[in-house]
Amino acid sequence: MLTEFYKTENVALIRAFGREYPRYFVHPLAEYRALVGSCGVIDLTHWRVLRVTGRDRARFLNAMVTNDVASLEPSRGRHTTMTTVKGKILSELFVFARKEDHLVVVSQGDFDGTVGTMRKHVVADDVAIEDVSADHAIIAVEGPRAKAVVGLLFRAGPLPKAPLDLVEREFEKFTLTVIQNSVAGETGYHVLVRSDEALRIRNYLVQAARGADGLPVGHDAWNIRRVEKGLPWYGVDFDGDHFPQEARLGHTVSYTKGCFRGQETLARLENRGHVNRFLVGLAPEGPSVFPADLAGRLAEIAGLSDHLLENEFRKRAAGDAQALDLGSVLPRGTALHPAMAHSNDKPAGTITSAVYSFAVGSPLCLGYVRADASGTALFAGTTHGPVRMREATLPEQAS
Repeated sequence: MLTEFYKTENVALIRAFGREYPRYFVHPLAEYRALVGSCGVIDLTHWRVLRVTGRDRARFLNAMVTNDVASLEPSRGRHTTMTTVKGKILSELFVFARKEDHLVVVSQGDFDGTVGTMRKHVVADDVAIEDVSADHAIIAVEGPRAKAVVGLLFRAGPLPKAPLDLVEREFEKFTLTVIQNSVAGETGYHVLVRSDEALRIRNYLVQAARGADGLPVGHDAWNIRRVEKGLPWYGVDFDGDHFPQEARLGHTVSYTKGCFRGQETLARLENRGHVNRFLVGLAPEGPSVFPADLAGRLAEIAGLSDHLLENEFRKRAAGDAQALDLGSVLPRGTALHPAMAHSNDKPAGTITSAVYSFAVGSPLCLGYVRADASGTALFAGTTHGPVRMREATLPEQAS
């Protein structure tokens, strides 16, 4: 939706989320520091939006998704997933109750499969499902100063007070919907706006963020922070072959609400006490995972001064972004083995994401580890030789 604007602004683009997406606007480190220390504006215009109406909508949606959405009061939302009948993830989404309808925001996953499954199950229900994605766009603002920045849109009236609360506020001659939500593990607000106003609102928020020492945030900085926070991406860390409990999405499942798609399998996994594999944080131990020249380059990037001028950051952004891309050293799919001599071993897991973490000053990964191998010594076969990996503590996911 904003891609043509980015092209006219000569923004570096990368293929992500099924579209051309900004890789960075200034520099990954500058944007990361803004996100953590002030605020960052993140483009979520690839998210999809459904409007569900009819007197049976709450009961219908409750039977389709894994979390309890029937009990939602107006202006409240819930994080959930939709699965196949076998409990495998179809999509990750957020359901919001309003007086006249429910909004279903599909953040990740198989959108067409999600909508098709919903419509197939509307039989005698008084339910209508409308894809309003083309008419809406979502822009996120996250970080310690996000509330102040988003508040500039609305000179009067409060913002949402609790996670996944929703408020509607007048801005000039149209209505904006503001939701307290996060995609990078920081305090955040998502602004749902008419698509024909998306660029104007996005630029307004960027200008306001810059006034608070914030920046627009591209893929690379967002990716680093969400790995540090243990937030999985669809198509990278999970897909239609995973159960929610495997992918750090177990908090999106209610086992007390009644029947829903995939309930039997997910309840059986819960009663068993564990899944066979689960997504964890992973960090290298001992010798550096990098060749010495790359290790030195990464340390130099991480040590760049906060006082470096924006133009200086921009001049070095392309080269630094390439150095920070660990895909050539720890590519997605790198196997984890229980011993260094692993040619005939059954893999104990696999790496799904790898970043250079500015928070810890070293590589940090997300990956799956078999339950029977958790807590044991694991080795990743990298281009620099086998590297011992340890499980790293990640934040608990909010329910």
